[in-house]
Amino acid sequence: MKDDVVRAVYDKTDGHCHFCGDKVVLENYGKKSKPYPDGAWELDHVIQRKKGGVSASANYLPACKQCNHLRWHRSGEQLREIIFLGLIAKDEIRAKTKLGREIDAKQEKRRAQNRDRRLKSRDTSTDA
Repeated sequence: MKDDVVRAVYDKTDGHCHFCGDKVVLENYGKKSKPYPDGAWELDHVIQRKKGGVSASANYLPACKQCNHLRWHRSGEQLREIIFLGLIAKDEIRAKTKLGREIDAKQEKRRAQNRDRRLKSRDTSTDA
């Protein structure tokens, strides 16, 4: 990607991830080494290519690596809602409110289901 395009996209949000609002570092664009350096970011297609979006600076916004990897097939609005609700849930859990305890229990149940599903899938694949 050309430096002038990367700079123009970075400047659109004054150097912040358009999902979570965290600061991204211009020089950390496209960094692939893990763990990612602070402020690592990528170009995010506003309208995904699968949905007819073009690969052009007008269709890009900066997204930190973590948010962009969470996005998958979701729209920006859908991902912002997920992040926002996650922040509310995290605050409730930390405050140990009734709602926080309920969310924490649901989270643990989901983790157990995912763990069981992975184990079942692994056991099935080794049987074949």
